[in-house]
Amino acid sequence: MARDETTREKHENTFSRRSYLRLAGGAVAAATGANVVSGRTSAAEYETITVPAGETKRITVGDGETFENKLIDQSAEGAAAAIEADGSGWKIRNVGFKGKCGIRSFGFFTMIPSVSSGGKGLIENVYMGDGVQTDGANEADPGAVWVNANTPHEGELTFRNCNIQKYANNGLYASGPGAKHGAGAGGPVKVESCYCANNDIANVRLGTPGSYVKDSVIENTDSAVHHPNGPNKRGIWGWYVPIEVKNCDVSVTEHDAVNGGFHGGKVKVSKSEVEGRTAGKVSTSSVGDDPRTKVPKSVPQSAEQAARGK
Repeated sequence: MARDETTREKHENTFSRRSYLRLAGGAVAAATGANVVSGRTSAAEYETITVPAGETKRITVGDGETFENKLIDQSAEGAAAAIEADGSGWKIRNVGFKGKCGIRSFGFFTMIPSVSSGGKGLIENVYMGDGVQTDGANEADPGAVWVNANTPHEGELTFRNCNIQKYANNGLYASGPGAKHGAGAGGPVKVESCYCANNDIANVRLGTPGSYVKDSVIENTDSAVHHPNGPNKRGIWGWYVPIEVKNCDVSVTEHDAVNGGFHGGKVKVSKSEVEGRTAGKVSTSSVGDDPRTKVPKSVPQSAEQAARGK
């Protein structure tokens, strides 16, 4: 347990913008699938943003902006993209990452969102299921999502219908704001109808008041990818404050399915099916042990499906 801690809260200030190339508007984006009319796209239309081999591109989303109907092709060797969102009233939806994240850098995340105090942000219908490139030992460094503790995140952030798989430094990593401001601070992170699988350290990790996971599926199957400090593919990990897990299916048998034992963290699990052990401060109500772990119908299963808006 202690060795995992050195790779997370302690280093949540290590993200550096200097390593990224700014992606300005559609300058390097090629339209595919259909035409764009009056700056808007229908559910069947999307743009493709191609990241060249060995390059990293950063996409920023700010106050009131919507980034949608995009396929981000990072399938070239060593290619990687990151979306950073902050402010209030922004949305990221119908976005698919095609190919494995190719960068080898600790502190790199495919998505880095935060919401300002009193505001809301939405990440919906996003595919990050191809994971990250590994070395010969199946090790990697990047994580999928890090909710930004530096900006900081103080508003309400919702993840809905997202597919996050096979990353090394956590899948949905949202406990940082609780550390930045002290236990009990930071804005809520709401995880709804998502699928998270085979992410090392934790598949879903929460640590701010009002945060929860509901109507979601979390599982580990046979993916070998792991962080240099792993493997330790927890299902749901609660830090700092009480969080809730409702109507979820969790199957994690080699590591903790649910862990609520760090720095005051508690997890309340209700009306769920959990296969695997629990650790720390975990309470249960109406919880069985026979989860159904299929990808929910509302969750995209490919980058193209996400970009089209299903």
